[in-house]
Amino acid sequence: MSNNNNKLIMNILKTAQRLICLIMACIATTGFAQISHPTPKAGHQLTDDFILQNLVYPDADLEAGNKGKVVITFHLDDKGNGSNYQVKETFSEAANANAMDMVKKILWEPATKNMLPVEYDMEYEVDYNARAYKRYWKKRERVAVPLTLEADSGYRIYEMHQLEEAAKPYFADGSTMPHYILTNLKYPEAAKYGEIHGTVRLSFVVETDGNVSNITVQNSVGGGCDNEAIRLLQNTHWIPAVKNGKYVRSFNKQDITFNFGARNYQDGNSY
Repeated sequence: MSNNNNKLIMNILKTAQRLICLIMACIATTGFAQISHPTPKAGHQLTDDFILQNLVYPDADLEAGNKGKVVITFHLDDKGNGSNYQVKETFSEAANANAMDMVKKILWEPATKNMLPVEYDMEYEVDYNARAYKRYWKKRERVAVPLTLEADSGYRIYEMHQLEEAAKPYFADGSTMPHYILTNLKYPEAAKYGEIHGTVRLSFVVETDGNVSNITVQNSVGGGCDNEAIRLLQNTHWIPAVKNGKYVRSFNKQDITFNFGARNYQDGNSY
């Protein structure tokens, strides 16, 4: 009798396992398929940084200490391109234009369903907190880039090969990227002690106001080098690219090399 009971239990367990496998297979091929939400190409943290650096608080709301959010809705196609941007909710009409402009500048990886890109209706919140805003800019200084041309309003981004040499973006203060890196790079402690070296490659967009956005790491080094390269790039300001007599957005790439044993011009030491 004991053997029969054991066999019965084993049969029940095997049947249960087959049922579980069948259910999982059905889920994978039906409306219960896994859906991955859209994500900013730069990642959530760098996108939040971009919002903080470019958020312009309406003067009246800042003085009154008003806070709230502006909610932007839009549609993303299966390539991550946005359209039909609308303000769904706002705490202040004066904040709408700035919030809309920032959201339109974010580049997206599309949503996926069963690992295939699909269209998606998106909602993005831009938070306005007067106290946090004042605290943030108390430690920083806004840089006014000397701009003389009108900005293109179409949000199109140009590749470097689509621009004439004289129309490509350049440093607003007249210096060069190599000089800026040499004088400002700080070798990360973790990379120093781990003797980590290599080249971080970043891609980014120079916006029509001279600030950078959508920073992504194309080649990672680790040991804090990626973060240091991003820090350097975030602190740069540019004269934007020009097309048809207007400032336009442009795609850019930058290699920042960390050489262990090379002299660091920022502090005069060799690592």
